[in-house]
Amino acid sequence: MSSSKTPSSTLSAPALKPLKLNSSGLGQSTKPSSPKLSTPKLSFSLGGDSQNTAKSDTTKTFAKPQFTKPKLAALSLGEPTANVIKKPAPWSPSTTALILVKREEETHDSMSFTFAAADETLFDFKPGQFVTLAVKIDNKTHYRAYSISSVPQQKQLRLTIKRVPDGLVSNWLADNLNIGDSLSALNIAGQFNSSDCKHKPKLLLISAGCGITPVMSIAKTLLTHDSDTDIEFLHCARDKDNVIFHDEMKTLLAQYRNFNVQLLLENSEGFASFSADDSANKKAGSSALSHQTGMVSSDVIQQLYPDLKERTIFLCGPVGFMKAVENIAQESDFDMANFFQESFTPAANNEQQDLISSGAATTSVMLHVPDFSVEKEVTQGSSLLEVLENNGVPIIGACRAGVCGSCKCKVTKGSVKSTSTETLTAEEIAQGYVLACSSTVEEDLVVALN
Repeated sequence: MSSSKTPSSTLSAPALKPLKLNSSGLGQSTKPSSPKLSTPKLSFSLGGDSQNTAKSDTTKTFAKPQFTKPKLAALSLGEPTANVIKKPAPWSPSTTALILVKREEETHDSMSFTFAAADETLFDFKPGQFVTLAVKIDNKTHYRAYSISSVPQQKQLRLTIKRVPDGLVSNWLADNLNIGDSLSALNIAGQFNSSDCKHKPKLLLISAGCGITPVMSIAKTLLTHDSDTDIEFLHCARDKDNVIFHDEMKTLLAQYRNFNVQLLLENSEGFASFSADDSANKKAGSSALSHQTGMVSSDVIQQLYPDLKERTIFLCGPVGFMKAVENIAQESDFDMANFFQESFTPAANNEQQDLISSGAATTSVMLHVPDFSVEKEVTQGSSLLEVLENNGVPIIGACRAGVCGSCKCKVTKGSVKSTSTETLTAEEIAQGYVLACSSTVEEDLVVALN
């Protein structure tokens, strides 16, 4: 932009030419209409006529310019712009570490870890998704996927993790991760989420054990952003000491009229309850949630949710539990297009793995991984992921349940038995790609990672 000087109020020249004015200020000179000399009086506006701001800023010529002492209007540089509120950049796991800012005990064997990004950015994800952590234990990096239990677009990310027998990473986090410690992460992903899974205005959320983690994220997000969603929440646990998020569900129940919780406990001895329809107890925040004693069954589901067919089901929990609920839905002629489930329970054949561990299974096959010079005799029926890890192949097994796709590899010779192909396309399956965490070695095998 060129600059212009404000004219002096006293001119020494013997004659002045009339000035051609435009909306930007002083323009080029034109021939005078008469030779009369007079003290000039200049009137102009820098930045346009304030009385005609909506008009075109094409140059205008005035037939009879009036000359007065300059009266300067407010200067405006450039076109006016609206106040734009910039949305903070989302967290990038590839560049920013997670810093632990809080840890809370949920039950005797489960704990919530709350992280913040080192650069204080927002966590952008879809409710129900998981994040893959990279945890270094004894100078070796292990990858595990954990469901997110917090709400998107916040500066904190909460993961609720349950101890498991011989669980290397989960147990290490519970015993060793302290406030201020940092972890690296690979990504946030997952097809089980309330954004991609189109649902009805009425939902039935069903969970068991630590499967409540992604379902809680779905419930809290919908309640926060969609007040019209009718949410029924059924959570199953062994007993009162194993109910994760009990107090948090009580808070949501008291806060939202369109949210209802029912617990189903295998053993409810010593667990007080109240009716969810008791408004007095609801407002007062009773000491426990409404519950029934028993196992999930068709009768229980029909009794609690007579409008089942009007709802969309989101389900997460152990494999056996999820299969039971799926069978109940199918037997009830439920539209399975409105049925979504996910599990983080390892998908390998547990009976077969027990035989391998005990040494009872003795049939051997050969495993070849040419890219990493691996040629190893392994037990038939072994988990492909485990034999690759045990032989130094740098494969990432994050969810270890056939849902995240991080352990995808290609079988170029031989065959495996797979229990999950969830993240693989039909073309990838035809080309020989498998998920190592949910595949077992059945014969001599040649594997490529790329």
